[in-house]
Amino acid sequence: MKDMYVATSKQMKAYDQALLNKGYKIEELVDKASDAILPHCRDYDKIVIVCGPGNNGADGLSLGIKLHLRARKIKLYCFGNPNKLSKANDYYIGQAQEIGVPITFMDDDDIQLFINDARKADVVIDAMFGFGLNSEVRGIAKTLVNEINNLYNVDIISIDIPTGLNPDTGIPYGEVIRANKTVTLTAVKQAFLNDECHVYTGEIAVELLEVKDLRRELKLAKLVNPLRIKNHLKPRDYYGHKGVYGKILHITGCNHYRGAALLSARAAVYTGSGIVCVYSSNKVIDALSTTIPECTSLIRNDVLDTNLFDKYDVILIGSGLGLNKQSEQYVIDVLKNATCPLVIDGDALTIVSKHLDLLKDFKHPVILTPHHGEFKRLCDYEDELDMIEKVNQFALEYEVVVVLKGPNTIITDGSEIYRNITANKAMATAGMGDVLAGMISSFVGQGYSSKNAAILGTYIHGSCGDVIAENAYTVIPSKMINLIPKVMYKIIKE
Repeated sequence: MKDMYVATSKQMKAYDQALLNKGYKIEELVDKASDAILPHCRDYDKIVIVCGPGNNGADGLSLGIKLHLRARKIKLYCFGNPNKLSKANDYYIGQAQEIGVPITFMDDDDIQLFINDARKADVVIDAMFGFGLNSEVRGIAKTLVNEINNLYNVDIISIDIPTGLNPDTGIPYGEVIRANKTVTLTAVKQAFLNDECHVYTGEIAVELLEVKDLRRELKLAKLVNPLRIKNHLKPRDYYGHKGVYGKILHITGCNHYRGAALLSARAAVYTGSGIVCVYSSNKVIDALSTTIPECTSLIRNDVLDTNLFDKYDVILIGSGLGLNKQSEQYVIDVLKNATCPLVIDGDALTIVSKHLDLLKDFKHPVILTPHHGEFKRLCDYEDELDMIEKVNQFALEYEVVVVLKGPNTIITDGSEIYRNITANKAMATAGMGDVLAGMISSFVGQGYSSKNAAILGTYIHGSCGDVIAENAYTVIPSKMINLIPKVMYKIIKE
């Protein structure tokens, strides 16, 4: 299975500009786009293509020319100010007229003509607006969207993205095409990660242009590949013992937040850790002994015993730690004295945001697991479109792996960016992040690299939630933990 990339509208604009900077002409790119779309039209004879005034419309015009030359019954309908057409659009209108492709330049009086032709067609192709659209469609475009959606027994194919759909959120701006299929170019659009937009996209087919592939160079994110998960998740060793699967120290919890420490510790145990030691307050340890007897424990005093750190393969700090001065000193002591990889979660992230110099000086691998609010404290950003770039820059500058939790969680080490494809909205509840942190710490302790531990933890965590959400309104973190070994076993065996 090849890597699948995903891009925001801002990234797609940068990608197109990068191709132009490499010497490709816009007309050439449109020609290659229509080549990529052409195979999806092979089963149709009577075809109506609706073309807007921009480059998405130019894709439709170029496609119409090629179908006309293949003796298909083509009708092109174009709209927009003729003085404000894109360069490629103007060029391909001229090409279509030159070879006699039937083309109608629409105004309101032509709507009924369009309806009559569309009803007789095998397929209507939406080439009105692509990822550059940033507001609801109006005027004749809005009328066309509604009339296309009212067609019966006619297939609808959208080029790149259904007209009217926000390319970044997957939420309609207003009226939006309801396609049977969307043929998207170069990369999955970020909108498509929102499952609720699939009522508009229909089947999604990703097609590459025959141009220099700049997706990696421009750091487009990869979707986490299930085959990668299967290939990286190691079966248990026949001769393995608890020492092989990692000794983990969790500096987590406090008297006010006992549950976070219990969830992260139990998740680490169920993910396969050899030894999990919870270093916490009296009340946490009392609860631990009755709920997770597999864990060992140490009572945490006002000052951490930093001599302990050398005994462990990884330290998780933060889940339910609290935000008082004592907690701050714990985090400082770990950053100054730990000699193994760290997973930093929850309250510890807020504390780290005040001590980024210590993070930069730390010489061992670090994984940060912030949600959006915690990441804003680490590294402020203007809007969602800047977020991916900022996360990647932060990971690169501080030489850490960042797991930015949220819909389609972002994972990056500064060189590669991944978007998770598991998890669901039923998992939006307190404690879910503690489970994830415990799982990631377990994978680090078992010897996985920071990046692979983060990817495995995030994917399997989401998969467990997906299993429960098939038959439940909400996903309870403490119940989800029970599924971790089963989901891991299934991945290895399938």
